This record gives sequence, C-alpha cells and structure tokens, in this order.
Amino acid sequence: MTLEERVNWQRIAYIVESYELVGTNGETFDAYLAEMITTHAMPIIELAFAETILDVWTVVPLPRGVLFLEHANNILQDWSEKGLSSRLTPEDFKQITGLDPAPIIHALRSPTPQAPVL
Repeated sequence: MTLEERVNWQRIAYIVESYELVGTNGETFDAYLAEMITTHAMPIIELAFAETILDVWTVVPLPRGVLFLEHANNILQDWSEKGLSSRLTPEDFKQITGLDPAPIIHALRSPTPQAPVL
C-alpha cells in the first residue's frame, strides 16, 4: 500500500471512528468496507460517507454498520451510473468530516477516479 493509500485509509477510518459507524458487527462492516475500497477510489468513498451523513442526519439513532455502508454504496452506484455530483461544498465537507477537502477536490478533478490496487 502506498503512502497516499495509507493516508486515504486513515481519513476513512477517521470518519468511521468520529461517527462510530461500525455498529454492532465490526467484521461484517470491515468486509463490506473492504469491498467498497476495491471498487471505488477512497476519496470518492469519503465524499459518499459525508453525503450519507448529510442524508441521515435527522434519523435517530444515526444508522450505523452495514445499513450506513449500504446507503453510501447506493450513492456510489448512482454516481457510477449518472456521473458524480455532490451537494456538498468543500466547506460543508470539512464541517461534516473535520477533514481537509483538498484530496476530494483533487479526486473530482482527475479524469477517472480509480480504486486502489491492493
């Protein structure tokens, strides 16, 4: 794994930990997330996580675990079919995640965001 991939992984882990997204079955969550990472670029997954948090913000309790990942995966699938379009500004992304939006902006500008080679 390259340094960039490690940093991207840490960013995803930060979002997961900050919102306690793993839920009750960590093994299933980890497997589902690993599958997502093999098919989507990590910065795009970060953006889908932020979009999902925005979508479910008013749901109590906040969906976690596989339910959260399924929602994020639906967003990713929609983007794959219709093209990536986010409702979030860089400032929104930073406010939701606490992370610098620069890697996301860079990924959006790249011609075809690729999933990492593990």
